[in-house]
Amino acid sequence: MTTYTAGHISAFFDNWAPESTKLDYDNIGLLTGSKNKPVKKVLTCLDVTEDVVDEALDLKCDLIVAHHPVIFKKLSRINPDNDIGKVLYKLISNDIAVLAVHTNLDAARGGVSFVMASQLSLKKNTFLTREENGPIPHGLGVIGEFDTKLGESDFLEHVKIKLNCDVIRYSGSRGSIGKVAVCGGSGFSLAQSAMTLGADAYITSDIKYHDFFTGKTDFMLLDVGHYESESPIINIMRDVLRTKFPELIVESTSVNTNPIQTYK
Repeated sequence: MTTYTAGHISAFFDNWAPESTKLDYDNIGLLTGSKNKPVKKVLTCLDVTEDVVDEALDLKCDLIVAHHPVIFKKLSRINPDNDIGKVLYKLISNDIAVLAVHTNLDAARGGVSFVMASQLSLKKNTFLTREENGPIPHGLGVIGEFDTKLGESDFLEHVKIKLNCDVIRYSGSRGSIGKVAVCGGSGFSLAQSAMTLGADAYITSDIKYHDFFTGKTDFMLLDVGHYESESPIINIMRDVLRTKFPELIVESTSVNTNPIQTYK
């Protein structure tokens, strides 16, 4: 039986989504645990919360692969007296490694935005913004097309169902929608690129009030929620790891870590 380590899995992700493609502010890679740690069982997730760590313990996982880094801001101490300290304390004391693949996976072909586009059944998908520097072509956001254009209400219903949204905040109006740009997570900065490339609609999250005033007619701007836009990557990471490392046991979290609740 092949013995895999946290380093093997980290190297695989660095090949798919190189560390060099991350945004400057980000903190990715192996955040807890040794690269030499043997790994037999992996849990994939979006956020490393205490409930997710408890799930990893119940499943006897050696490694958690998360999209969002469990260590993001500067830490001055690690103890169980606050939320992040409690999570890190539990991870370290139980020898559970954590690998974060964040903005590097946002920028990768087949990464977060490509999965979002696929979830919406968009075709002919390409990078919304593309970078050639680095080991492989990469970029942020995706633009693609529906096989058949949708009317406005059908489009909104389609997005709601496919991304499992409780609520969609949006502005603008469009009689029919065929060409659509998407970006998982906080992607409003790419809205102008979507308009320039002729998208009928742009779907992302974390849009501020004044940003909904796009100044463009016949264009829709949708905020579907941060968790909703990124959560499809959880099962994709699981499936890709199962294919690449067939002797590993890989599970995706059953915990919904979305901190935002809605009242309808």
